[in-house]
Amino acid sequence: MTDRYARLRMRNHHQLSFVQFAPTAEVSIAQLGEIRGGEAFDLLQLLNTGHSGTLSTIHASSARQGLARFTSCVLQSGIELPYRAIKTNIGDSLNVVIHVERRPGRRFVSEMLEVNSYDPDADLFDYGAIYQRPEAQP
Repeated sequence: MTDRYARLRMRNHHQLSFVQFAPTAEVSIAQLGEIRGGEAFDLLQLLNTGHSGTLSTIHASSARQGLARFTSCVLQSGIELPYRAIKTNIGDSLNVVIHVERRPGRRFVSEMLEVNSYDPDADLFDYGAIYQRPEAQP
């Protein structure tokens, strides 16, 4: 693959094939479709291969829930790694989680979180709100 930007909208085995191929290709930014299950672990591996950017989507009701759902999807992969190692890897790999809310006729960014790290002793991600839409605040 000679393009410096690869954009693929894939599902199931096509997505896995790209995720497995991308680390060996000269791809600087990878954009994948929706993450629904175990393929999240393959995405997590892609995030750790030194690409300058990766973009994907996951359905959740908030940015915080998106982070929790991504964690659940990685755990669904059946990979035999300790729970703490997976969550630490996620904390080290994800930088920003953005929640896009949909209302009739429009979509808008309602929340942005910066993921700093994961504390295995407290079993908590350290993250901070970069942006929260005023009407979305509790």
